[in-house]
Amino acid sequence: METMIRIENVTKTFSGREGKVEALKGISLSINKGEIYGIIGMSGAGKSTLVRCLNFLEKPTTGTVFIEDQDLSSLGERRLREVRTDIAMIFQHFNLLMQRNVLDNVCFPMEIRGEKKAQARKRAMELLEIVGLTQKAESYPAQLSGGQKQRVAIARALANNPKILLCDEATSALDPTTTKAILKLLQEINKKYGITMVVITHEMAVVQEICTHVAIIDAGELVEKGTVEEVFSNPQTAAARRLVFMADKPTEKMKGKRCIRIVFDGKSSFEPVIANMILECRAPVNILMADTKDIGGIAYGQMVLQLPEDDTAAERMIRFLQERKLTVKELDSYVE
Repeated sequence: METMIRIENVTKTFSGREGKVEALKGISLSINKGEIYGIIGMSGAGKSTLVRCLNFLEKPTTGTVFIEDQDLSSLGERRLREVRTDIAMIFQHFNLLMQRNVLDNVCFPMEIRGEKKAQARKRAMELLEIVGLTQKAESYPAQLSGGQKQRVAIARALANNPKILLCDEATSALDPTTTKAILKLLQEINKKYGITMVVITHEMAVVQEICTHVAIIDAGELVEKGTVEEVFSNPQTAAARRLVFMADKPTEKMKGKRCIRIVFDGKSSFEPVIANMILECRAPVNILMADTKDIGGIAYGQMVLQLPEDDTAAERMIRFLQERKLTVKELDSYVE
């Protein structure tokens, strides 16, 4: 596939009163044309710094970024501004102009570019139709819900026909139902127009909803990357496991410490595997966590089970699950 974004050994160091802070430490990553790529990490991990480096609003201390094989570090300011017109961005708090109505907000990037007013307004109405807000063209941001504001922001971002859309925590200020609607809209835009999207978030659920690939940033480092299915099914690092398991700390103290995580795919999730295992092995288990996700149109489920204290029974259960081709991984310190 054609590479749209190539990040090569990017570091970013900030200097302050307390000395130097390394926000990014040697990040290298490739994002293909037309992908929805997730970059995920906890607060302070460096993901928002990384997204600002993608369009050189934040220039890396070392390393560089290529957009369609153009090295951004080699470009003068004028050419860099031209390249940035191909890279749009939406934010957590929408960044709309409160004194302008919806139509004028969408027209704003075209005004800056020098588009004629009539053409800009025609294009803006087309974009509002795409995001389902033609009836709100004359409304002001203060009259809109959070989801409607983000739809306006998406329409505005599309005004210059970008090749890349950067989404920096774009759904973090929205309720779960509105989040799903906005993610579905982004997915539809990606499919219809082929825009490459980079989704910056701290929520694994957002990545699982629409992304094809994911990179996990922790303390400024790229600690894991792969397809969403790979990372969800078998996270390799502590940072990835923390995000996938949805647990920042061990659960409350319980009797017995041996725990496993099982991942079900669409084929196995409807079989009574756990019930059959208990009947076969004649020993109980505790279900500490259970969850299902739709990833790439396939149903995936996960469970964390606390196994019996008896090692023989526990080993027998693990073998039972593995024989049925389930992904089984033992968890350290899931219970205290």
